[in-house]
Amino acid sequence: MAQYLDGAGTSLRAGDTTQVRTVNDRPDEPFDEPFEPFELDETPTGETRRAAARPPQGPATRPGGGRGGPPSGVPCPSCGTPNPPFNRHCDSCGARLSQAPLPVAPQPMLRTTAGARALMVFAGVLLFIALSWLAVTFFRKGDGTALSTTTTTTSRPEIGIEKLQPIRIDCTSQLTDFPCSALIDDDPNNSWNAREGGVGTVITVLFAPPVQIAEVIFYNLQDTERFLRNARIQGLEIVIDDLPQATIADLKNDNDPQRVQLRSLRTSSVTITITSAHPGQTYEGKEPFRELALQEIAFYGRISPETTG
Repeated sequence: MAQYLDGAGTSLRAGDTTQVRTVNDRPDEPFDEPFEPFELDETPTGETRRAAARPPQGPATRPGGGRGGPPSGVPCPSCGTPNPPFNRHCDSCGARLSQAPLPVAPQPMLRTTAGARALMVFAGVLLFIALSWLAVTFFRKGDGTALSTTTTTTSRPEIGIEKLQPIRIDCTSQLTDFPCSALIDDDPNNSWNAREGGVGTVITVLFAPPVQIAEVIFYNLQDTERFLRNARIQGLEIVIDDLPQATIADLKNDNDPQRVQLRSLRTSSVTITITSAHPGQTYEGKEPFRELALQEIAFYGRISPETTG
């Protein structure tokens, strides 16, 4: 009977049944398979006998290690096979050669696109324009060149200014017993009335010498019945001769003093046009009047300094 050698050099005969144990080459994985019978049913040929008798190629024949010399490279912690230093996994068994953490690629640098840079430049230009406009507005405040729309207040005049006395006042509408001159006589018992609700009436006030007007205060009638039964000024358009544009204001429907701010430099003439009015009301069963009434107009500011050439 022919005999054969297995990989370990053990003699095997054809027809013999030999138990062969499979070797686990991965020690880090559990291996629980039982022994299996192994039987040689055929007689090996001569080539098979020569292959079986040939010693297996060991690590010494691998690239990087001289045949017969000591192995070079990084030994595999699992099977011991040397590997090139740049390998991360074993060429033989695939096990991980190093447990050190893999390097992490650095974060890419933030780069701005051409569109983003253009947007930032545009935002900077807008900010510069806004700041320039605020600076110009601040330095030109008080020169009286802008159209102002203002609401009235009931606070006292600013400190440092005084009441200005006009030399003349004219109204396009008035009653004989309630003349236009009553508006500047400082007499609380006198008042001015305009016909047919007063809308469209123009009041012209003259000053000499020229003045710098800071504000004008309107006083409605203090008597409750007369205040309610007469129409009251609501909308105003004020033009002063040293400003190119008008000041628009609205007066509240009450009899508290109401102030409108002006910013003149050298004014000799002020024109006040009534553009709308609060209508008269019925009071204790008495019908409202058709006329508009106003107690007084007061101007505050200072005498304009003489200009030198």
